[in-house]
Amino acid sequence: MKGIDRWVWRFLSGVGRLWVMLLMGSTWAASDFDQARKAYEQGNPTEAVAGFERALSGAPGGVGVLYNLGNARFRQGEMGRALAAWRQAEWITPRDPALRHNLDLIRRRLSQSEPPFWKQWLMLLTLDEWAAVAGVLVWVWSGWQIFIRIKPRLADSGFGVRWLLGAVAAVALGGWVTAWILVQQGPNAAIAGKEVPARFGPLEESDIAVNFADGTEVRVEQYRNGWVRVSDAEGRGGWIPGLQVARYHPRIP
Repeated sequence: MKGIDRWVWRFLSGVGRLWVMLLMGSTWAASDFDQARKAYEQGNPTEAVAGFERALSGAPGGVGVLYNLGNARFRQGEMGRALAAWRQAEWITPRDPALRHNLDLIRRRLSQSEPPFWKQWLMLLTLDEWAAVAGVLVWVWSGWQIFIRIKPRLADSGFGVRWLLGAVAAVALGGWVTAWILVQQGPNAAIAGKEVPARFGPLEESDIAVNFADGTEVRVEQYRNGWVRVSDAEGRGGWIPGLQVARYHPRIP
């Protein structure tokens, strides 16, 4: 029994230490966030950016931190890094009105066209939300199929219900598949630099293929020795230093 008690004590002590570390980490993140917000309000975006990034490392995925980090980056004139912060927050809370306002603002500032209506509709839900909605509707449709087999007399009267549930489930499933394809094939980063040359090869001596403006959304395709190969929506691409790309999609490494 003493041996068991010793192991129980060690387990509880470990759990206690873990909770203390988590609480201390949250406290430090909150402190960094408050200091960064104060610096932002006092007109010091450089100090604010540093504080928000420290807070983000203590609370990764914090929507409020990402939103304010984007604001501070935007005030510094770093369009690409501001866009990346807001895009990362968008994957978590796509329907936040303040975030949507900022994304529309930076889109106009960068002279980017507005996404088509069907893409805006898809972006109202996160990928996880689409999966959850589609899964629930498919289960409801399947449950109704089972139910009318148990109660055959309802088969004729419930014929319209079956088709309605099936149609709604198919639309939700199609929405999830389409959203997943867009995530896998769409942009996952923004150019972070005023005028960034993309080269034919991952070398400074390589010829320039195209110049990307700050904030251009691109897709990272390859990595090599600190360089990344990117391409934009028009298919233009090349190799640029990894530090000049701000990644924003949490699902794609």
